[in-house]
Amino acid sequence: MICPYCGKENPENLSLCSYCGGRLMDMDERNTTEIFPPETVYQSAPSPAEPGFIDEQPTTQPDGSPPEIGEVLDQPMAQFDLDNFEPPQTSAKPSKRGCDRYIGWLVGCFVVLCLTLSCVAVFWGFYNFSNTLDFIKAATPTPSLLLSDDFSDPNSGWPSTNEPDYLDDYYNGAYRMVENLVNTTSWAYPDSYSFTDVSINVDATKNGGPDENDMGVICRFQDDDHFYFGLITSDGYYGIIKMNLGEFSVLGAEYLAYSDLINQGSASNHIRLDCIGDVLTLYANGHQLDLQTDAEYTHGNVGLIIGTYETPGTDILYDNFTVQQQ
Repeated sequence: MICPYCGKENPENLSLCSYCGGRLMDMDERNTTEIFPPETVYQSAPSPAEPGFIDEQPTTQPDGSPPEIGEVLDQPMAQFDLDNFEPPQTSAKPSKRGCDRYIGWLVGCFVVLCLTLSCVAVFWGFYNFSNTLDFIKAATPTPSLLLSDDFSDPNSGWPSTNEPDYLDDYYNGAYRMVENLVNTTSWAYPDSYSFTDVSINVDATKNGGPDENDMGVICRFQDDDHFYFGLITSDGYYGIIKMNLGEFSVLGAEYLAYSDLINQGSASNHIRLDCIGDVLTLYANGHQLDLQTDAEYTHGNVGLIIGTYETPGTDILYDNFTVQQQ
């Protein structure tokens, strides 16, 4: 195939001239394309002095008819100076492979950045969580021990009474309380303490007498007519009681309630009574039994209490008595 621009011979399967880069026309275009339309008029023709211009050739025959195809094919070559012809400049398209590499590099950087930020976030969260736990531990006060007595010292401050109807005294490393009257409640307290918000703990064991008894601890004892106490019985009952002007009343109920969490008979029970603000909470053997609210008594002494019902002879041993500030 002959290039219409430089006149060089090219293989038939090329679309651009391998010498000048000009576009090669296939045979269909040669036979169907009207290269020089009959009425073509050049509005602004280059001057003869410009390179590449030789002379303007007629585009029609003298009688006004279009030239023959063969004549048209012979004329274009006369309009160009092949020695000064410069092939059209083409701009190379950017390499798609290069774009893919650039996009991949950006994606890789983004992934690395995300991983870095994630690691920083995890470290920051763990660091602050640890500091928060330390702050919570520091801000949560440890209960301080206000009073502790294992009753090994008979001079630790508890009363010693020995009467026919009632006995309280130190006994074999414990504190013993005995009531020999029916339907009677008796109590004992150490020295003259006054506490506000406390948790009282003691171990209580039936030493003798009926299972239908009372044993427990006192808080906010102001005098013999004003105090709270929590009690359990050797047959499985419990309650939080208020003494007011010589009258006992079960807080939140009319009678004592029953629980399987209380060890019955001669088995020991660990009793705990919390008096914090206006909330009174009773525990047995680490299990909460009752919670009541009453705001009348805000402070007072602590103590131990026993009681009888229809059968006298309640005999209780107390040990490991502690009072902690809350």
